[in-house]
Amino acid sequence: MGRGQRAMEAGFERLLSRLPFAVVELHPDNGSEFFNYHLVHYWKEKVVGVQLSRSRPYQKNDNRIVDQKNDTLVRQYFGDLRFDRPEQIEAMNALYEQMWLYYNLFQPVMHLIEKTAVGDKVRRKWDQARTPFERLKATGKLSAQQEQRLQTLYEQTSPHHLREEIYQCLAQLWSQSMASATEVA
Repeated sequence: MGRGQRAMEAGFERLLSRLPFAVVELHPDNGSEFFNYHLVHYWKEKVVGVQLSRSRPYQKNDNRIVDQKNDTLVRQYFGDLRFDRPEQIEAMNALYEQMWLYYNLFQPVMHLIEKTAVGDKVRRKWDQARTPFERLKATGKLSAQQEQRLQTLYEQTSPHHLREEIYQCLAQLWSQSMASATEVA
């Protein structure tokens, strides 16, 4: 909640503690809510070696993968409801932690390998569907300790129970939001 230095740095620290690899480049959206002094200060001065890049102005396809995930992982879950109370923000952050596990460890995705135009038709060729965790392991960039930590997390997590928890948390959050909306009206 908020865009102040403490809130931004806490978010960056949470992000860095979760990632099993070093951040090489940061490519935020051009909006001032994303690309601001706090972001530049933290990533340039506190995290050594990170390259900051920007999207081209008015080129919405520059961040198409992020925007696609925003739609499938944020808007389809939360819809257009407004969450502005601290307890709602805490519930959303807890939910994001569960979603992070589910979508990175258990939800396979396909990547586009090739796209060719044949006449007026476009033919697309996709790779084998794999989870982000499987793709990360295949890079060989993880240390044995990092890979073992993630593998243990994978083995100890039930995707079925995790999915049920996600939907229970969503139901709770929606009911909180509806109660807030009726209080305001």
